[in-house]
Amino acid sequence: MKRHWVEYGDTWMPGPMSFWVHVEADGRPWNQAAVFDPPRPGPIGGRGYARFYVEVEGFTFYFASLQELEVCIQTLARRVLPSTLSATVARGVARHGPGPNKHWLSRLPSRLLPMRRRLRVVEYLRKSLADFECDSVDTR
Repeated sequence: MKRHWVEYGDTWMPGPMSFWVHVEADGRPWNQAAVFDPPRPGPIGGRGYARFYVEVEGFTFYFASLQELEVCIQTLARRVLPSTLSATVARGVARHGPGPNKHWLSRLPSRLLPMRRRLRVVEYLRKSLADFECDSVDTR
């Protein structure tokens, strides 16, 4: 079954990719930071904070921002996935912070990792992103 939807909450709830996409930019630890690059999304008037869900290939992805969905698409579309160790080194947290086993890629079920299946997942993630962006309210 494939489906995608948006839910709204009173507070911003980080997703599995939030730490890896929204990098703290004020020199404070991630969980105490107030400034991020790219910025974390704010609430949407009258609704709250958007939470994006995409169910595909028997797995439900959760994204706290559309930037996270874009990074997921870019990463899963690669012919060879990056190692989680290289991703933690690139993020600058190889020695201090979550290690490779906490990276969002290591949290995906192994059945989603073969290229043929990833291509189907990426195709639906792109469709979902387009639908989310077509929403009349700017959710970025």
